[in-house]
Amino acid sequence: MRKIMVLAASGEGEIAEKVTLELKNFDYEVLCPGKADSDELKSIEQMDLFVLVGRDTGKLEDLARTIIRDELLSGTPRLVVTDEKTLADLDYCRLADDILLFPFRPVELAARVRILSWRTEKVDPSNIVKAGPLSINLSTYEVTVNGKLIDLTFKEYELLSYLVTRRRRVHTRSGLLNRVWGDDYYGGARTVDVHIRRIRSKIETGGQVFIQTVRGVGYRFIG
Repeated sequence: MRKIMVLAASGEGEIAEKVTLELKNFDYEVLCPGKADSDELKSIEQMDLFVLVGRDTGKLEDLARTIIRDELLSGTPRLVVTDEKTLADLDYCRLADDILLFPFRPVELAARVRILSWRTEKVDPSNIVKAGPLSINLSTYEVTVNGKLIDLTFKEYELLSYLVTRRRRVHTRSGLLNRVWGDDYYGGARTVDVHIRRIRSKIETGGQVFIQTVRGVGYRFIG
């Protein structure tokens, strides 16, 4: 289930509640923190989408900049829900990946969320993810590089496909452990490092780099 965080500017609780309700109706896991500040956001590392709600230009821009300034969060898509008057003054080209005007129709909210997901994950209709010479078939669990089938263990495949379908983001080791191995896994961060090293040895040939190490933080797929 995809994880979406709804961040509301102060005084916009009613709109935020409507957005949250509609997203839950479409089977998304929706989080609404009490405060939309950097400390609160850092407590939740892995998010698939931010929905920023507000009708005050300054407050909306502050929300967006809080996300953009954080290395872990800056690559996560941002959907801004606002009204026509606010949009006229909003620097949306730099601060938003998409815009939804309030009042909105639920079907349009769902469509925009799906489109943002598709843009981020780059999965084509045949359920294949491509990044240069790398191809991952999410239906058959096959990974190829330049057409050559790569032999990966199941956990190596899960880790690689997770990184590839969230390719703009920096992922901490603890976040990857949680999302790939699960809450009940008791291994440490070294588990992630070992699997990343094995994946690199199998897919990064001929000088091609797919996975970047972000010093002191974790990893990011850059292919």
